Amino acid sequence: MPDWKRLQKLNGGDPIWYSDPQLDTKDEVWFYNQGGALRVWSEGTLTREDPNVFKGLAPVERRHTLYRLSTLLHVDVEVRGAQSLVCRGTLNGAHLVSRIETSRVEALLARYRKLGFKDGAPWNATKKLVTRRQYHRAPDKDWEVRVDGEHVFEDYSEQTTLASREAALARAEQRVRAKEKAGFVLRNIELTEARFSNPEPKPAPSAPRRAPLPKGPSFPKPQDAFEAVDVAISMLKDLHERFPTGHFVAEQLDAQKEKKRIATAEEHVSFFKRMHKARIGRWRTAKPGRPKKRESSWDYFLRVYGSITWIVGSGADQDLPMFLCGNVTGGGWSCLEVAEDLYAMEDLVEATGNTDLEDLLVFHGGWHTSRSFAFDPRVGSATGELAIIPFDEGMEKLPRPMKRERVQPFGLWLHKRVTQLVRIVERNLREAL
Repeated sequence: MPDWKRLQKLNGGDPIWYSDPQLDTKDEVWFYNQGGALRVWSEGTLTREDPNVFKGLAPVERRHTLYRLSTLLHVDVEVRGAQSLVCRGTLNGAHLVSRIETSRVEALLARYRKLGFKDGAPWNATKKLVTRRQYHRAPDKDWEVRVDGEHVFEDYSEQTTLASREAALARAEQRVRAKEKAGFVLRNIELTEARFSNPEPKPAPSAPRRAPLPKGPSFPKPQDAFEAVDVAISMLKDLHERFPTGHFVAEQLDAQKEKKRIATAEEHVSFFKRMHKARIGRWRTAKPGRPKKRESSWDYFLRVYGSITWIVGSGADQDLPMFLCGNVTGGGWSCLEVAEDLYAMEDLVEATGNTDLEDLLVFHGGWHTSRSFAFDPRVGSATGELAIIPFDEGMEKLPRPMKRERVQPFGLWLHKRVTQLVRIVERNLREAL
């Protein structure tokens, strides 16, 4: 939990909003005042919102943009003659715009690079994520622009295709300047998936060289469903340890040593810890072993590991089947949640009157977004494994029963799914970090 007294002191004694800071280090804190406006305390200096920050500005000469995609933070600098605009905050979220002397820009960029921000391009963070800049003119006029490949998109419909990307960038800057002359000011910066080819941004020559990210080990091909469970868990543990930010598996968390890690993927830290108290850290004492007689791979999973709660931050969730754990803000943005206590089927049966559903056991999250799975007890294998079917709480009737010989053991299902998800998450994390 944040030190609220410290945050209020950093805010000059003024009341604060009791929400986890966007960024919290020894000498850099991004927090909120009581009204929800972002404040930045940096190296002993507090920066507040300035109602005149956009007045009397020279045209943009060049831009510098740093991103910390694992936590969706950004630092955007517009060099405008002797003074520059600095926008710091969350992508598509709260931000603070302030002015600094242009002579201080390089030092500011160097500072944020040391804090884990990565050089991007002003109009694209990666080759797959382009930057959308949104502008506003009081009282009710809005305009947005983005560059994707050789194309400039204004608002949601107007597209201009240029001869080259350089021409597209120049066109976008011309349009921004024209809108600024008409009274529009920057309102929001966010990222959206690219539709066309974009270059991978290169780090500035002065940026510190990053150590290569560690490669993962090879895992054995499981010989049966029980070993498949163990291998799947080992793969999740490995990724949790190799990439200590931007995602986490709650069951593998060290509550004492990784206090700040949750905040890299989930904003509502205190609520998350309360909601998943029984799951956090439970794998740290779990040891794989032999299955018991007549034990299914699902029963083995429950006995040895208990649950999976894999949380992935918004900066690394591209191409993943995401959902909110428990369908509640703060429950965690997840691509894989497995447990036996996820859904109260009796409530759905009572609400719909459909008693055919009452024996289903929902074991995977996402039941509110058609991304859940359930065991269908109508069909079981000779080894006690139950058929696995997709589940959504809008389901009106059960699908046709699966043929018994087609029943896939839970362990093999889990191993296949974890293998696919780990590949995608690792790719996303490598791009974000």
